[in-house]
Amino acid sequence: MKSNTIEKIALQIVTFTVGNEQCGINIMKVQEIIRVIGAVKVPKAPAYVGGVINLRGKIVPVIDLRKRMGKSVAEYTDSSRIIVVDTGNRLAGLVVDAVIDVINLNVNDIEACPAIDENSRSKYIRGIGRKEERLITVLNLDDLLIVSQGIL
Repeated sequence: MKSNTIEKIALQIVTFTVGNEQCGINIMKVQEIIRVIGAVKVPKAPAYVGGVINLRGKIVPVIDLRKRMGKSVAEYTDSSRIIVVDTGNRLAGLVVDAVIDVINLNVNDIEACPAIDENSRSKYIRGIGRKEERLITVLNLDDLLIVSQGIL
């Protein structure tokens, strides 16, 4: 006799804060999380590109997620981190205010984010995830980094 239950697909999501917003990315894309270190500026790069860092001999572009997501700029604190992600063809660093935790999130608990306009940041948001009372903006790294990778 076949079961009618639908198998839930769970993702492990690294959650972090950007301003007052909780965001997350698939842990499978995360290579490591490091303290914020000084980045070398890149001429003519967009304002949200904080520069590049040398990570054990590899040059890694660093994206300030506050700037990329249109939030007010703030000084880095002891809680600020760079989440180093592997996009498959290169590494990139994402500066976040603080890393919170790793959660399991069923794909059924992620709702699509409606596109408001062409210039909206919703184009790099995979959806909004619900975990108990938390709402987590799940980012789509491929879309978030596409412009940055073309420049760096």
